[in-house]
Amino acid sequence: MAWRSQLTKNMAQLTIRCCNTGSTSAGTRAFVLNNFHEFTDLNPSFKFMIREADAIEPSIEVMYHAVEDASMVSGRSQPKHAERSLSGMSEEEVTAALKALVDAGAASPQLESFVPIPIVDALGVTGIDGKEPNVAWLKPK
Repeated sequence: MAWRSQLTKNMAQLTIRCCNTGSTSAGTRAFVLNNFHEFTDLNPSFKFMIREADAIEPSIEVMYHAVEDASMVSGRSQPKHAERSLSGMSEEEVTAALKALVDAGAASPQLESFVPIPIVDALGVTGIDGKEPNVAWLKPK
C-alpha cells in the first residue's frame, strides 16, 4: 500500500464528490469514512477535498502537477485533469480507481522548484549536497 503515500508526489489535488444518502454513493462514502484519515496522515500537505451534496453522482477528480515545458513562459505546462465516475462502485473499486489515478500521476511527478539558469550554472550539475536535485532548469529562449 505504498501508493497511498504518493498522493503528494503524483498529484496536486484530489476531489471526491458524493451524495450524503444516495445508494450509488454508498461505496464512495465507505471509502471516505474508512480511508480519509490514513491518506491525510500520510500526505499532510496534500489538498484532499471531499464534497458532499444531495442528488449528485459520485466522482473523483484529480489535478496532476504541471510538467517541465520549455515552450511555456513559466517553463511549466498547464496541469492536466482527470475525472472518473464512481457511481455504484464498492469501496474496493473506489480504492482501485484512485490507485490507477495515482499511478497515472507518476508521469508528472512534483518538482521541488524551478531554478533560473544562471543559478544552475553557478551550482554546476549537482546541488549543494552533491546530489543531483529534482528541479526543472529554466533555460532562456
